Amino acid sequence: MIVSRFIGLFIISALCLPKMVWPAPDPRTIEAAKKERTVAYYTGLNLNAVQRLASAFEQRYPFLKVEPARQGHVQVRTKILTESLAGAHRVDVVSMPAIDLQLLKKKGLLASYRSAELDGIPKGLKDEEGFWAAMYVTQFIIGYNNRMVAKNDQPRDWEDLLRAQWKNGIGLDPDSPLWYAALLEYWGSDKTNRLMRGLAAQQPHLRRGYTLLAQMVAAGEFPLAVVHAHKVEEMKANGAPLDWVRTVDPVVTSGHAIAVSAHAPHPNAARLLADFILSKEGQLTLHRSFLVPVRTDIPPLTPALDQSKLKVFPVRAELAEDYEKYEKQYHGFFGARAR
Repeated sequence: MIVSRFIGLFIISALCLPKMVWPAPDPRTIEAAKKERTVAYYTGLNLNAVQRLASAFEQRYPFLKVEPARQGHVQVRTKILTESLAGAHRVDVVSMPAIDLQLLKKKGLLASYRSAELDGIPKGLKDEEGFWAAMYVTQFIIGYNNRMVAKNDQPRDWEDLLRAQWKNGIGLDPDSPLWYAALLEYWGSDKTNRLMRGLAAQQPHLRRGYTLLAQMVAAGEFPLAVVHAHKVEEMKANGAPLDWVRTVDPVVTSGHAIAVSAHAPHPNAARLLADFILSKEGQLTLHRSFLVPVRTDIPPLTPALDQSKLKVFPVRAELAEDYEKYEKQYHGFFGARAR
């Protein structure tokens, strides 16, 4: 078993951030972007984060308007592929899990753009050819309603989801092949498939979207779910009766990355938006939305999100080579019962 904790990528360099001076972009790019006026941003980001990013970007570049299109990452990928087949290239900038962007790269739909901000992104979280770079990471964990789950009953690891008491009590996203693929790489097929078969036998509530799953757990629709750690932390801060299991091994960690479209209608505005989101200014904007930035010079928003305290295992973008196989296998466990 290969254990990769990825700790070096997340070392906190300072608890108090110094006063920041934002680097100036190429004046020629700015002048060209003024003529483009808008930038179309396709993303799986939650609404709060999108609004914060758009507002901060438009304050910095008041001559540009961000036009976001928000959907789940599978739907975003399908939308881009469908538009490409129709010759209707509308997207300028896209953000989704790096493994999905790797699929778009293979189809020639991404532009190689070596942003000046790439130096702030750790190696392993950016494409070596410049086609994408991670903007934040998400962790797959077990979230639970702390009013419904007694302290002594709280799961400690993934296999605890197979206890008889959790039958009909688990929320699960049916579009999670990257979580499954990472477990395969970490555990091997025997243990991973045993977990998946066991989860299917638990008759989970299949719902698309990790925010929706967390909301349903908080509302008491079911006691626990496989969700994202940062979303639980955000909802906890707003008073939701939620917590999550920090001891799962592994904490599958996926880089959510950003890329510029190869056919961007507004290429200069696209570069400015990509630069902004990867900059310290943009990363701090994501940080305030309870996301986990990739830059090492930004501390975790809460102690629970400190990457060095978790058994982190990264999703490799190269898994995209067999993505369709993983997708088919994962869907084979849970069928098409999602709502």
